[in-house]
Amino acid sequence: MLQHTVLIVDDCPEDREIYRRYLASDRLHSYTILEEELGEPALALCQKIQPDAILLDFLLPDLDGLEFLAELKQSLTNPPPVIMVTGHGNETVAVQALKNGAQDYLVKEKTTSDSLQLAMRCVIENTQLRQQLHYSQEQFCTSTENMLDCFGIYSAIRDASGKIVDFRIEYVNAAACEAIQMTAVEQIGQKLCETLPANRPSGLFEDYCQVVQTGNPLRKESLIYTDVDGQQELTKAFDIHISKWQDGFVASWRDITERKQAEIHHHKLLLEEQAARQQAELAEQQYRMLAAKLQASELRFRRVFQEAPIGMATVDLNYRFVEVNQALCQMLGYSQEELQKLNFLDITHPDDITKDVNLTEQLFQRKISSYSLEKRYFQQNGEIIWTALTVTLLWQPNGTVLCGLAMIEDISNRKHLEQTLKDNEAHFRQLADAIPQMVWTTDADGQQEYNNQQWFAYTGLTTEQTQQLGWQAALHPDDLQRAYAIWTSALQTGSLYQAEYRYRRGIDSSYRWHLVRAIPLKNEQGQVIKWFGTCTDIEDRKQIEAERTRLLELEQAARMEAEAASQAKDEFIAIISHDLRSPVNSILGWTKLLQSGNLDAVTTSRALDAIERGATSQARLIEDLLDISRVIRGTLELQIGTVDLISIIESAITTAHPSAVAKNISLNSVLPQYITEICGDPQRFQQVLGNLLSNAIKFTPNAGQIEIKVEQTKTEIQITVSDTGRGISAEFLPHIFERYCQESNSHNTVGLGLGLAISRHIVELHGGTISATSPGEGQGATFTIQLPIFRRFQQV
Repeated sequence: MLQHTVLIVDDCPEDREIYRRYLASDRLHSYTILEEELGEPALALCQKIQPDAILLDFLLPDLDGLEFLAELKQSLTNPPPVIMVTGHGNETVAVQALKNGAQDYLVKEKTTSDSLQLAMRCVIENTQLRQQLHYSQEQFCTSTENMLDCFGIYSAIRDASGKIVDFRIEYVNAAACEAIQMTAVEQIGQKLCETLPANRPSGLFEDYCQVVQTGNPLRKESLIYTDVDGQQELTKAFDIHISKWQDGFVASWRDITERKQAEIHHHKLLLEEQAARQQAELAEQQYRMLAAKLQASELRFRRVFQEAPIGMATVDLNYRFVEVNQALCQMLGYSQEELQKLNFLDITHPDDITKDVNLTEQLFQRKISSYSLEKRYFQQNGEIIWTALTVTLLWQPNGTVLCGLAMIEDISNRKHLEQTLKDNEAHFRQLADAIPQMVWTTDADGQQEYNNQQWFAYTGLTTEQTQQLGWQAALHPDDLQRAYAIWTSALQTGSLYQAEYRYRRGIDSSYRWHLVRAIPLKNEQGQVIKWFGTCTDIEDRKQIEAERTRLLELEQAARMEAEAASQAKDEFIAIISHDLRSPVNSILGWTKLLQSGNLDAVTTSRALDAIERGATSQARLIEDLLDISRVIRGTLELQIGTVDLISIIESAITTAHPSAVAKNISLNSVLPQYITEICGDPQRFQQVLGNLLSNAIKFTPNAGQIEIKVEQTKTEIQITVSDTGRGISAEFLPHIFERYCQESNSHNTVGLGLGLAISRHIVELHGGTISATSPGEGQGATFTIQLPIFRRFQQV
């Protein structure tokens, strides 16, 4: 029978007795009954002896039931269960009691032995069950929280069709929180795949769903690799256990990264060990091969050492000869035994000992790996020979220096040739400095090697400047490209180099012409090894040639001018003969007819008109000849007065009108009502305008048009005469105002070609200009006169 302690708190002794009797009649449980009439003593008793349950009357003299419950909660951490008893069935009181911690509620009038026993058993058993559950939960939490493995509980989240779309995190232990660096508060209640998105791409989400749907547990390893320098390396590994739990799953996992990495490392070590073993076997094979090669090399070295055409010897750290070959013995005149008793200092020239010893010590101290020098040895007969010495080290297997290996070549003949070459070069330099030309040499590639003193004296360059800048530094810029091309061609072909350039003279920076010549020096194979060249001053010759050329050009120009003048004279004589003969013939013909007396009045009038026209033409022709003569002599006179250009232009138009009408030519004028009067010769202006209109009518075909236009600005008056005639060719236009000049296709035109020349001279005497333009043949011509308004004339 189960034992329990019950505290009855009621101020009515009769009720307490009834409750005691009811509980004592319980055959399944045995109760130890404690009684208190008031609330405060009951609370004090609970502090000393905690009963398994309390049967509490709602109305006590000192406290009501709700106040008792409140103080009980404050005084005890785990208060015993309370059954509230009241004399009246009041639902409001019952609800308040249950809300404030009462486990059950009884009404005194309705309370029976069975109901009290049942209520008491239920609250005690429920309390015990709750305590067991709490204990079990504490054990579970303590176990999971102290697990080294990660642990979590997850419930399925399904859509309307029942498909699992995610899992809700119900619980995670401390290890899981530490593993993903999130607190439990941040995780519980959240969606698993939103909190840890990697579950989907890794395939774990499908594994969770499979466990929930089939109920089959799953254990697997999840491996995470990271790219490191282009290689996949394992960075995380987990061992995961998944089991179904209600409509979800529980999972535990542990980080096995170190174990997996250790396995990988172990496997790698096995591979490295295997590779090292194979490498060792390969090294053993190579060692045997190297040993064989070393033996063969030793044999070859001995053979080469003894049969070498140059002297060879090994020298120990005390400078003594250890081994010498036959070539060295013959070179020095000693036997092998004699040399092996000496050190190299015994036969070295005194002037070469210090340098040789210093280099040898540096070699033996490993400061240098080898050295070469030219030194002198004494032969056994006392003669001195020059040698080229090269010394390197031979090593022992343990890495220490064994000895020095010397290779000695007799260069006495070469030294003799070098000395001879130096002597010859000195003679060459003396000779080069003695001649007036600039002398220079270059190597096969054209790099400057030598310049004589004349070069430096002329150019003012130093040796350093010449070496750095080359001969181009003194060359005229306009000759540089041509000089470089010719010199490059000579270097490529190995042929004679010759050209004429201008070099700057240092003393006054003037340029003088020089003849530059160079010949290549070739070896026995025909290869260029050096260039010898000279620069000869030819400035005087060039000036003579230039003067001769200038005089020749002047003579040619004078001859051409004389020929042109002679031709112009002939043409002029032919034209003037024609122009003079035609009017004379007409005058003579009509005069004879008049003298015959057989002409009627009309014919007589025609005869007189023809004679007058002929005489007028003759007078005009003679006046033009006189004017052009005055122009040539500079004696053309102007009768200066006030000039009314409008009146002169209208007079010229009136004079030309009959000729225009005869060819049905429209003669138009654009004249302002007034223009400023200017100073000048009215007759000469009349002559110029008449000449222009006459030419326009002459060269304009029937039914053509001629316009004369006058415009005035602040400073000048412009007169323009334009026609629709045959125009002027572009070739003849620049010569239109020259004397005796007529276009080739106008040879049938009457005139001497003097009018425009005279007109230009007259206009220029008035300080003006006259010009002609034409779009081309058949497109008319325009003559423009520009006259200054204000012009002071000296005596002309």
